[in-house]
Amino acid sequence: MKLLKIYLFVIPLILIVNYSCSDLKEDISAPVSSSGIHGEGVLNKNSPNFHGGYLVNKEFIFCQKCHAGDFSGGITGVSCNSSLCHPAISVHSFRPTGSDSVYPNVHGAFIRKNGWNMDGCKTCHGTNYSGGISSQTCQTCHKSSNGPEACNTCHGNFNDGILTDSTRLAPPRTVLSEDNSAAGAHVSHLYENDLTANVDCEQCHVVPNKVNDPGHIIPGATHATLTFGDLAKNLGADPSYNYDNKKCSNVYCHGNFTFFKDSTSFAFIYTDSLIIGNNFQPQWNKLDDSQAECGTCHSLPPIGHQNAGNDPEATTCSVCHLGVGADGTIIDSTKHINGKINVFGN
Repeated sequence: MKLLKIYLFVIPLILIVNYSCSDLKEDISAPVSSSGIHGEGVLNKNSPNFHGGYLVNKEFIFCQKCHAGDFSGGITGVSCNSSLCHPAISVHSFRPTGSDSVYPNVHGAFIRKNGWNMDGCKTCHGTNYSGGISSQTCQTCHKSSNGPEACNTCHGNFNDGILTDSTRLAPPRTVLSEDNSAAGAHVSHLYENDLTANVDCEQCHVVPNKVNDPGHIIPGATHATLTFGDLAKNLGADPSYNYDNKKCSNVYCHGNFTFFKDSTSFAFIYTDSLIIGNNFQPQWNKLDDSQAECGTCHSLPPIGHQNAGNDPEATTCSVCHLGVGADGTIIDSTKHINGKINVFGN
């Protein structure tokens, strides 16, 4: 009889407890304060209970168990991705690295969608991206001196085996296209220029010191702003760029020049009162070598200039212009398109 009474007491108790636990699993109330879970100082970076330190040797899945897969709050009701905390945290809820075209949620694509604002990255990775509270440095991949803020992070493919060279910080790849031709003739101007000294970026653009400098990133802009420097404006040239047909006009570098017979010590070479260039209009994205062939920017010889020896190929240029080879090619690029008249060795 005594044993029966025990059973009658224990069995209902087990049923009540089981039901209660099942009920709690279906409706778990959000905690009033996060400090009850993480301990006091959860938001204090100097506290041993700081939540960022909890993740040093763990993964975000530990956060997602309570704060939901998208960090919007989950069962805690406390969002991690609010504007006051980690507005960029969802970038790492998927694959963080790889090609944008294969993994559209990688961090590069996220930064692009966020208007190239990298402040969210610094929240966890530190102001210099060396690791910060996450202990994950960005500099393993972003090896240039400015880390992820180096020019070639956005303006070039820094992992292609070429642009890891910190001296190459410009396109070919653009920030808005995977098509290298969209970046135009950057390479032939800046790095592989056989006709003149490599052109500085400042000759066409205002170059920012920092990624967030005013005028660098303009919301909604579909192209860079052309400003043109002293070389392009040499001899009073007034250069311009047509964004529709992608052509430069009135640029000294491409033949907008005039030399006057009455202001030179070498008047004998003139056949007229002026020597003038062709004021050629090169198309920026036409990359077939036709836009800078000899004879495009100025005739051979230039209009108003004697043709020494009546040479139709102007191969006798080298007699006076020592930066030109016997075959008419440029052999000293520092003495061509440099804003000066280089003759007889000067």
